[in-house]
Amino acid sequence: MYRLLYPLLKLGLGIVLLVMPVEAFNRLCLVLPSRLICFGLKFYGAQIGSGTTFTAPIVFHNFADQKAKPFSNLIVGSKCYFGRSIFLDLKDRILIEDTATLAMGVTILTHTDVANSSLKSNLIPNSQAPVVIRNGAYVAANATILEGVEIGEGAIVAAGAVVNKSVPGRRVYGGVPAREITAQNNANKFSATG
Repeated sequence: MYRLLYPLLKLGLGIVLLVMPVEAFNRLCLVLPSRLICFGLKFYGAQIGSGTTFTAPIVFHNFADQKAKPFSNLIVGSKCYFGRSIFLDLKDRILIEDTATLAMGVTILTHTDVANSSLKSNLIPNSQAPVVIRNGAYVAANATILEGVEIGEGAIVAAGAVVNKSVPGRRVYGGVPAREITAQNNANKFSATG
């Protein structure tokens, strides 16, 4: 049934996207099916490869709503998977290469801004930098990736990790802040607890 309805839904969404503000599309990403999310993102300037799946709800933040292509900071390869309740900060570029997986609840932040806080002048200056997630990487549930981080090819970020430094390819990182998890670390942890 959806196969028959999709062309009509796509046409209807295309017409709606022409007349509504981009923030309205962002709100629709809370309920739209994956193919329509992909269509809308491409309409607004994102690059999305074939076979990529977005699972609603997904929230985009700091897209450039005054530009002709407000989602141009989002570049996603082919056959990627985005789980439910993902949050993507598009103040700077997010590049996600082919076959990468972001599990439910993942947050990617590309900037820091404490607004009018007195902390801005001496402790937390404004900053921004792109985030890159390489081919085949897996970011597990509720992990947070901070600005300027690159997750290497085939790397794994454990659930709940806060990644503030780049992760080399084919390594497993977890914790707060994230650090490498190795078989030796796990053996020590188990022997220390009895």
